[in-house]
Amino acid sequence: MKYFFSLPVLLLCLNAHADNWTGVDKSKHFAVSGILGGAAYAYTHNRTQAFGLALLPGILKEVADSQSDNKTFNEKDLVWDALGAAVGVQAGHWIIDPERITYSAHF
Repeated sequence: MKYFFSLPVLLLCLNAHADNWTGVDKSKHFAVSGILGGAAYAYTHNRTQAFGLALLPGILKEVADSQSDNKTFNEKDLVWDALGAAVGVQAGHWIIDPERITYSAHF
């Protein structure tokens, strides 16, 4: 009988730690959004537009997840998407020149 009551507590503890701020999927959200941010900046050469384009797939994924039976809209995933998109767009801005791909350091 004690195992019967222990199982729900164990499941609640596992669920509480399943989606923390540093979960395994957070690095995937960051990486994919970062790549999309760099690519979007290469396409638009506008940081604001590139950020919006890079963030759009993450928003659409979370909306699609919220429509599923067992999933919800996850704000933590969206935060990591936004961070990745911002880093990717800024990296693209630093590396990609409108005429060519370049890198220069100014001191």
